[in-house]
Amino acid sequence: MSGTLSKLLRGSLIGYALASLTAMAPMNLSFLLVLVAWFAVLFSAQRALIIQYPFGPPFKTYRFWGLALLLTCWGSLVVAKIFPFAYAGHDPEITFHGFLKIWYLVIPVILATVFEAASLGENLSIVTIVKPWWWLTIALFVLAVVQYFTGWPQPQLIPDTVDRFHATLFFGHHLSTASILIFPTFTALAVALGAITRKKTYSFVSVQLVLIAGIAGYGILFLSYARTAWIAIVIGALLLLKKYLASQLSRKQWILGAVAVAVVGLAATQLPIIQGRLQKLYGINERAELWKANIDFFTHRPITGIGWLKTQEMSEYYFKQIDPDHYREHFWGHAHSNFFEMLGGTGILGLLAFLGWSLFTLKFAHGLSTRFELRALASKTTDQNQSWDFFYSDFARGIFVALLLLHFNGLTNVTFWEGKVMHQQMLAVGLLLILDRVFRAKL
Repeated sequence: MSGTLSKLLRGSLIGYALASLTAMAPMNLSFLLVLVAWFAVLFSAQRALIIQYPFGPPFKTYRFWGLALLLTCWGSLVVAKIFPFAYAGHDPEITFHGFLKIWYLVIPVILATVFEAASLGENLSIVTIVKPWWWLTIALFVLAVVQYFTGWPQPQLIPDTVDRFHATLFFGHHLSTASILIFPTFTALAVALGAITRKKTYSFVSVQLVLIAGIAGYGILFLSYARTAWIAIVIGALLLLKKYLASQLSRKQWILGAVAVAVVGLAATQLPIIQGRLQKLYGINERAELWKANIDFFTHRPITGIGWLKTQEMSEYYFKQIDPDHYREHFWGHAHSNFFEMLGGTGILGLLAFLGWSLFTLKFAHGLSTRFELRALASKTTDQNQSWDFFYSDFARGIFVALLLLHFNGLTNVTFWEGKVMHQQMLAVGLLLILDRVFRAKL
């Protein structure tokens, strides 16, 4: 493979990982570069890497659920176009954009094949991609602190304050930050905790760097001032501590630690700015009303729903129909819940496809982590291969926790079809496909 093509492949992967922590335009442009690299391989002597890429068995399951999700989303739009269901005399407007929005599902496959091509004859590892990703997380923490006090560059005022702002970074909204930063944060924390508890050092990545990245990401998530993010980072921390410290602490130490965490948590809730945020009820009743709207969509279209991505548009007319004199006083928008969004928008078929796809990715991440760990533990030596297996196991564990928290956030926010979040989620799934290939290559 030519040096120019090799640099293009490697650079496109690193660029995409970095762009996934910035804003929508860089994300799309950087993936376009990845796609250019993919086509460059397709028209090179290494085209067989794309045409006959050796995907493992998990890919067949991914392909099944991905295709099921795509078809149910598209199918809901086709049904809504041919047999529209109107609210207050308004039919959903079906456009090409709705059909195109699900394209993110191809990202993991493209990333995996580009990585395979970039690895041909090159000393390329997954660390090459994720180390800059972690470095950028550290840099973004500095921005988050500045943004919390000044609002720069995109101010989003924290309710009940006059001079404190959500850490939204360049995403534009604190809920996007809460769903995106969990991936570099918990992969870094998992790798760091894994290395520390095993008393290992890695020649290919600094454990100190990874730990700092995890702590920085944790700080950004806290400064986002998203209530679901605060709960999520506690859940994520408990999951990692259970995994890596369960065998390290005695019963007495666990009890003392739990008490200490409870005391610190209670003390933190007494801070005025945190207490005010926790007690602020804005958004809860509004979400409940939107959930009722999507249940109504489902009751009228239980199989295919009102149409993929049409819940935001149709919520206005739902309120106009049930409360024509005061409908402008209601909060319109998407369902603010992945479950209700898919239920109302794509019906039972789309919801089942979404749940199947989501459960598969969780199982895939957890299974990869377990497989790498078992192989590392079975090794009779403490060689470099064992170190890599432990690293891969911990990294996959971090993705598992991040995906779990993403779906937790999705209970009260739509995290599935938001473009910025989808880029980060698909990057994570692409890294899982790459790890699966790495595992099978060493068998």
